[in-house]
Amino acid sequence: MNRLQDLMEKLAPLPRAQRLAIYGLVCVLIMALFYTLVWSSGSEELSGLETKITEQTTKRDEVKRRAANRAESERELEELTEALKNALRELPNDREIPELLKRISTAGKKAGLEMRKFQPLPEVAMSYYAEVPVSLEITGSYHEVAVFFDALSKLGRIVSVQDIKLDKPEERAGKVFLNVSGKAVTYRFLTEEEIAKKKADDEARKKKGGKK
Repeated sequence: MNRLQDLMEKLAPLPRAQRLAIYGLVCVLIMALFYTLVWSSGSEELSGLETKITEQTTKRDEVKRRAANRAESERELEELTEALKNALRELPNDREIPELLKRISTAGKKAGLEMRKFQPLPEVAMSYYAEVPVSLEITGSYHEVAVFFDALSKLGRIVSVQDIKLDKPEERAGKVFLNVSGKAVTYRFLTEEEIAKKKADDEARKKKGGKK
């Protein structure tokens, strides 16, 4: 990334129009880096985790239906229940979310970014987990933005960045800055009570929608 900054300095003597055109190309490279480091790995990891949770839950429910006081089935049920819990541990719970959001904010500041906006948004409940989005607006150099994306990919929790937008690069005191907006989305697992409530609410909506 220091080489990138050196390149920006070497471009300084060029006419402004040419510099901005080259900066635009670098923006494309930043987007490709973001997709590789954050979005692609995070979304694939979440998709795999959701599939794993669904499979384990289906198996667990199947064993419950045929348990009928058989010791072997009870043992298998316990094993599958534990496997489901292990899968869910890959997502933070509601008590861990504030700390995780703090780590995301800290990662931006450590990268040297100006955090112009960091606003938690309402959760979106899915089947076994909830999306926890945060609206972001950050300003920084190419290097600082890339460092931030890389830090998100190494947080140890699934964090994806969505709806990313890069405004036209700005020059300040001979340096190039990006204005970036988007959403950082992390995830938490739903408790059994929340899952049951969501299923009940979904069923109620289906019944209501089926009425004429």
